[in-house]
Amino acid sequence: MTESILIVGCGVFGLSTAVHLAERGGYQVTAIDLLPVPSQFSAANDFNKIIRCEYTDFIYTKMAVEAMKLWRSDPIFKGIYSECGRILITPELHVGRKEFEEESIKNLQKIPGEGRKLEYFKGGNDLANRFDFLNLNSVSETTEIKWNPEAGLAHAANSLIALYNKAVDLGVKFIFGKSGEAIRTVSKKNGRDYIITKDGTEYTADKIIISAGASTGFIVDLNHQQSATGLFVTHIKLTPQEYEKFKNIPILFDAEMGYFFPPDSKTHVLKIALPGSGASNLVTSPHDENEKISLPRYKLDCPTDTIPYMAIRQARALLKKFVPELEDHELFNSKACWIADTSDSHFIIDKVPNSKNLYVATGDSGHGFKFLPNIGKYIVDKLEGKLDPEMEYSWQWKQDRPEFDPNMCSWRVGSGNLDFSEIEWAREDDKGCIIKL
Repeated sequence: MTESILIVGCGVFGLSTAVHLAERGGYQVTAIDLLPVPSQFSAANDFNKIIRCEYTDFIYTKMAVEAMKLWRSDPIFKGIYSECGRILITPELHVGRKEFEEESIKNLQKIPGEGRKLEYFKGGNDLANRFDFLNLNSVSETTEIKWNPEAGLAHAANSLIALYNKAVDLGVKFIFGKSGEAIRTVSKKNGRDYIITKDGTEYTADKIIISAGASTGFIVDLNHQQSATGLFVTHIKLTPQEYEKFKNIPILFDAEMGYFFPPDSKTHVLKIALPGSGASNLVTSPHDENEKISLPRYKLDCPTDTIPYMAIRQARALLKKFVPELEDHELFNSKACWIADTSDSHFIIDKVPNSKNLYVATGDSGHGFKFLPNIGKYIVDKLEGKLDPEMEYSWQWKQDRPEFDPNMCSWRVGSGNLDFSEIEWAREDDKGCIIKL
């Protein structure tokens, strides 16, 4: 007997689930979203995301290694995934980050054949000798540096498109526009849950999965288990000569200052991700007028939301430290990338309590994208009642989960409790470039 499944949200978790459901067979799958894939609201609508396997929780280590093998081998990701490697600059004074990195590497090396190519060195001179593009760096000679040639990046937007096309070929039905924009859930007297969309359309199915990332809290009350966090990014454009110099660089990740990626091959744009724990956007909960929760505020809706003024200095300091010849480039396309944080960084993949047919798959905590090839397998296992018990426990709905506190996240080097209401936004000119201070 065919079971009907409705997926709300066509980002990483939603698309991966749609494909894995369709591949298993026995399901009639419909997926809805406001905008076609890749949605401009999706955190994965980007041209690069890190693919790495180091985790302090062995569940994710094993999943990441599995995902990495699929990024390398699945034909749909050919030309989308690039194994460029990652340079990791360890903050000298941040004990939590140091411990995170040490334990993560130990976990990775527990798996036969994994993590064996990691290299360790120290100081700016060694960095310059190892990587030509960093010949002008000003890194302290006491700084610990790790090099993992087996990390990589994926063109995120193209990854979503590839998976969407596969889902369509497998028979998944997609609905976009106002009739795909879920705004709330309702429970009816027949005992079933329904999704209500912007134009008043009602949907139900044998099972409904809400996988709307940081926006999941708009649709269903998550009981403060999840908090939307805006992580700030900006970009620079390289000249043709600069592109030739930097086109084959690895990802450089300084946990204290931020990170940057190899430039995009088509546009020659280089993305800079800024440091810290990001910012919240505390608003009245759509589920309880007496509660405040953090929900996304997208630049698409609020064009003056760029990056905080202080982030301009952070971006330029990062470039100056590692590639000073790029320090004075114009910053443009500056915005918040919204993620769905949980207090323990675990996903939430579970049935909603007191519902008959409603599930959530959310809580990416900024590390969910790399699992695009395989997270759907585990979500379907949950629906079928055969999820690994350790995953079941880690991803369960937790009524007593403490609220997310950015300063308690040991693997990010925190920057305080910043809220969107407090930010002085950097101004852009009519070309979208940050106006210099």
